[in-house]
Amino acid sequence: MDPLNGTLVDPQTLRHRIAAVMIDNYPYDARPQSGLHDAEIVYEAEAEGGITRYLALYLSPTPNKIGPVRSARTYFVDLARPYKPLYAHAGENDDVWEPLKLLRAEGFADMEQIVGTPEAFWRDSTRDMPHNLYTSVAKLRASAPNHGWPDAAYDKAGFTFDYVRPPKIDAASVTFWNEYEVDYRRFGSAFERSITGEVQHDLDDPRPYQVSDIVAIWIPAQVLDQLGDLAMTVYGEYPAFVVRADGMRSAHWIANGPDTPPQLIDDSGNPVPLARGQIYIEVLPQGGSVTVGKLTITH
Repeated sequence: MDPLNGTLVDPQTLRHRIAAVMIDNYPYDARPQSGLHDAEIVYEAEAEGGITRYLALYLSPTPNKIGPVRSARTYFVDLARPYKPLYAHAGENDDVWEPLKLLRAEGFADMEQIVGTPEAFWRDSTRDMPHNLYTSVAKLRASAPNHGWPDAAYDKAGFTFDYVRPPKIDAASVTFWNEYEVDYRRFGSAFERSITGEVQHDLDDPRPYQVSDIVAIWIPAQVLDQLGDLAMTVYGEYPAFVVRADGMRSAHWIANGPDTPPQLIDDSGNPVPLARGQIYIEVLPQGGSVTVGKLTITH
């Protein structure tokens, strides 16, 4: 079983490091993206100015084109660290440089395109810079050992999973800052994902993204400067809300630190199970909301 999303996979595919890739979501030039269809877990959080960015995790799937790849933020690095990944990005904000330098010295596989591991990336001349940088799981895994990051199986326990019962939720929406909204509409036992009314799919693949779990978590953020750069402490306990095709429930998001994968628990401390399949974790700001039917949840 894939420890990231609970799907049944060939055990041979689990004998590798997770690839974690920063993916652009700029409205006009980055969409449609590549490789998000196959990601097992996708974190979405604001980068700055109301625009979100994705952190996509890959273990068993190995798409041959992922991107556009963009820069790191401290809180995205912290979200990635429990997975011990090959962390792929193109540059970083000023406040990220020193923490990443220290992490590299401790063995963190910081696969940065500009001065780190340029051989693991390429640019697509049919798209405009900076929204045209791409990588692949194969390139990341081939390059990493040359920089002191050998391949290794992921051996951490993550979320708890079960199977979907008869679906009963038809749609949900998630709202960030500035009325930026993501819509989910039921598609069989999963959800199609849309932004600004457009169903999302990969650039070279017309199949809609099929999301099995929508996990909203509310983590307070602090604006650092006039550019809108953010600081966010992702380790801790935060309110959460889980939506599956067969139901929804409140939960607690528990992230104990960089060495322990996050968990979802109920008020009694028991695991909140997710459906097997692609998981979108929506990291919402104060006032962000999740709406299912007439119910709206916010913190």
